[in-house]
Amino acid sequence: MTDNGITLIDAWELPEDRIDESIARWRERVGLIHAAPGFQDARLHRRLFPQSRLGLVNVAHWDSIEARDEALANPDFTASAATAASYATVHGGWYEVAAEFRAVGNGSGEGPGITFINAFELPAERIDDFLPHWLDRAEPLSKAPGFRDDRLHRAVDPDTRFQLVSIAHWDSPDAWRTADNDPRFPQPQQLSSSPDFAIADPALFRVVVDF
Repeated sequence: MTDNGITLIDAWELPEDRIDESIARWRERVGLIHAAPGFQDARLHRRLFPQSRLGLVNVAHWDSIEARDEALANPDFTASAATAASYATVHGGWYEVAAEFRAVGNGSGEGPGITFINAFELPAERIDDFLPHWLDRAEPLSKAPGFRDDRLHRAVDPDTRFQLVSIAHWDSPDAWRTADNDPRFPQPQQLSSSPDFAIADPALFRVVVDF
């Protein structure tokens, strides 16, 4: 995970039985541009449970928006890239890091771990009101055993569907569930709750493709 540049996040709503072919399409597309100047890395996350609203979440880091635009203009990519399928709705946007917590001796940091992603829909003008709410919940969890890190991403464009996206890494699903049920930390309803001006979409994911 890089600390420089800008982050692209694409969140996919799609049926469970179409996820595998979407992963194959994503792998093909990123395979064509991952060596382009300005590309840093990309990870595709797949939901653990079918009932989660978002089936796939792509998190990619680029030096700049212009670098990605130039990469996508490559004739080889244009010729091979599949258009968005009718069965999928993709909510994409560019993001900058608004807040961050890292573990201090709690997580092992070994192995693939698990990713907890919470995407928030809210008016861009209410983000500053929302940040203390998120910090009040994220800070205690950063002390839980198995916690690795958590970054809150803020959309660059005020018209982006998900204005805030929190991406947290844990040692395992069990570590996340233990913290989820520990009375010393925010309770389950708090982890997925939000003020009345925001809608949260929390879910557990695993990385299925990594460039």
